[in-house]
Amino acid sequence: MTQAAVPDIEQFLTTLRAIEQAWAMLDATAGAGGPSSISDIETAARLGAASAHVLVRAADLIAQSNPERAHSLLEQAVRLDAAPAPAQLALARSFRARGDEAQASRWLRGTMLRARPDGALLLELATIERDHARAIVDAAQALPCRDTATAVKATRALLAGGKRKEARIAGTIAFEAGARDPDFLILYSELLADTSLHDDPPLPKGPLGMPHWWPVATRAAQARLSRFYPLELQLARARAREASDRWVANDCLLACLKARIAARQPFSWIRLGDGEARFLLHLHPELRIAVPDREAQAMAMQIWYAWFGQDIAAISPERMNALGARLDQAIRSADLLGVTGADRLTGDAAHYGFCAGLETYLADLLADRPDAMFTDALAPVALNQQDPFLGSLLRGLDFVGVISPHPDLAGRLQRQLDIGTIAAYDLPGESRLARDSEARNRGTHFPAVYEQLLATITVPRPGAVFLVAGGLLGKIYCDHVRALGGIALDIGALADAWTGHNTRGINLDASMRLPD
Repeated sequence: MTQAAVPDIEQFLTTLRAIEQAWAMLDATAGAGGPSSISDIETAARLGAASAHVLVRAADLIAQSNPERAHSLLEQAVRLDAAPAPAQLALARSFRARGDEAQASRWLRGTMLRARPDGALLLELATIERDHARAIVDAAQALPCRDTATAVKATRALLAGGKRKEARIAGTIAFEAGARDPDFLILYSELLADTSLHDDPPLPKGPLGMPHWWPVATRAAQARLSRFYPLELQLARARAREASDRWVANDCLLACLKARIAARQPFSWIRLGDGEARFLLHLHPELRIAVPDREAQAMAMQIWYAWFGQDIAAISPERMNALGARLDQAIRSADLLGVTGADRLTGDAAHYGFCAGLETYLADLLADRPDAMFTDALAPVALNQQDPFLGSLLRGLDFVGVISPHPDLAGRLQRQLDIGTIAAYDLPGESRLARDSEARNRGTHFPAVYEQLLATITVPRPGAVFLVAGGLLGKIYCDHVRALGGIALDIGALADAWTGHNTRGINLDASMRLPD
């Protein structure tokens, strides 16, 4: 496409920006709750004069206070005399399919002037007006992207046309707008592997302030693992486990735990989810041969940072190997393991690959444990619904230990459940708790607090109950309590919910928060 075929690109982009600014002003005016601001509406009408939809919206907002002006805005709108946006878009795509890019560009531009500006359509325009692709994708960054499928398609087209930097920008727009198709995630991860594309423009920050490419690469790794591990095999294994006498269903779990507490015998219930799976995949490369090294590295860095606010590279290989061996021991020794249920394997496409890798790890690790008992890793939520605050398990006990990042939790449980003596072992919380304490204590949990805690945990009598909410390291704390003769229950994020922190999207009723 030549320069002459697409004149005034900067003027067109300026017009689009003005239309979007007008929409934002009208949205703010409509949402203010009081009388509409006449001056703001007039400013919006002036900015968006090229858009019939803006003029109609402005007329609607001003009709009550100034019907004559509203009528004139509507007359102005119909004088634009253009076909509806959907018709123009269909025609643009038809022209492109016929190879007429000049007409495709003309009608696609018209579409954007007759509808609210959208970043995805600008990306599509960039694949047609290739001489101006960079200016167009730069402008697209400032607009909402409401059509991720079109944005993904444009990313692929720009890459195929040799526009790698523009494809990276388009991919970022698509990802930030929610594009999660596995093929796209892999393609976008591979684009981000070219670090020369990162700074122009700079990548946005990822969650918790981590680099943007970590969660992208982690999602791409999960997509590759999902293809590597056949669902049929994992599902058959999970269903056979749940049909066996080694499975403790949610409606039987409360009775099982009551019996264990009454017996006063050493016991450890630990749970493993997609977070632990990512770490175990990092420790056991044979489980992730389908994942490129860069994505495997990002997977480990992201989960470690989310847990500890720390660079995993700061941990020496010797210390990391020792941690891995200690985790293996804790899992192998557990009396009850919370694992991925069949329902989650079939319904959680965003984490299936990680969970399938975990299943493969467990099958090998527990090959010599035919007596191992299992329950659903998400069981604490169901257990709490049956037995709020685990009241029938804990009420009236002479002692309860609490290992968690919530210093006041043990005392609140003591008051609520009439517990005799408590012991609280405080931990730094995961980064997602985002309290002031987490801002101060990043990087201290492992190894410093971890080693200190293992040296100081005291079990006052055989069968003393401990509630443990310690993430990855909580599995090891549970095993340590068991080795000292206690009963360790891995309640995980339930401790957060009890203290008013919803860290996992768990929909617990507000009444489930413990009273102060």
